[in-house]
Amino acid sequence: MTVSAIRVLGALCALACMLAVASCARRSEAAPVTGAELFKACVPCHGAAGEGTPAIGAPAIASLPAWYVSAQLQEFQTGLRGKHADDTEGLRMQAMSRQMLTQVEVLAVASYVASLPGVTSPAKIASANASGAIAPLLVCATCHGARFEGNPVIKAPPLAGRDDWYISAQIRKFRAGIRGSAHGDEFGPVMQVNTRALAAENVDRVAAYVHALSR
Repeated sequence: MTVSAIRVLGALCALACMLAVASCARRSEAAPVTGAELFKACVPCHGAAGEGTPAIGAPAIASLPAWYVSAQLQEFQTGLRGKHADDTEGLRMQAMSRQMLTQVEVLAVASYVASLPGVTSPAKIASANASGAIAPLLVCATCHGARFEGNPVIKAPPLAGRDDWYISAQIRKFRAGIRGSAHGDEFGPVMQVNTRALAAENVDRVAAYVHALSR
């Protein structure tokens, strides 16, 4: 699929999301919108089960911890993430994250995402030699855990079983300064340093290895 086609799909996805939100009438403060209702705006890109849509760069998000989902939504809302001109997917998420009008709504949709059964998508990086990534993984495991189970204390998300293509893409964004460069991003610079310590040929190996781990 060409870059222009992907961008068109992304634009259509964003439009579908906005239409989904517009079609959901807001309730009064006495009856706040539920996480399930708010998630309808996420479905056009991330899927009804949170399984993701690789073709437009939307990862599987089902079962991600609520603390991580809420933190990322807040970063998109404030411009700590998704602000770079080359971050096509991030720019889309910046706009969509603002559909959550209050902190209560952010927490509600984050809790709903966390409640969805975990989804492990088929591997997309079939050619990578995952066994060759053991040494580089030592750097990643320091924060993300030996089994990449995550560490909420230092806000390192679980990565085991997550989309290999997405992990690879995010590593490359950190390496290029597309992600993690916004002023005030506490953890972005750390990720930039650590991802740049990876040899280019190990990026896909790390992503493939992490995807193969069980949750």
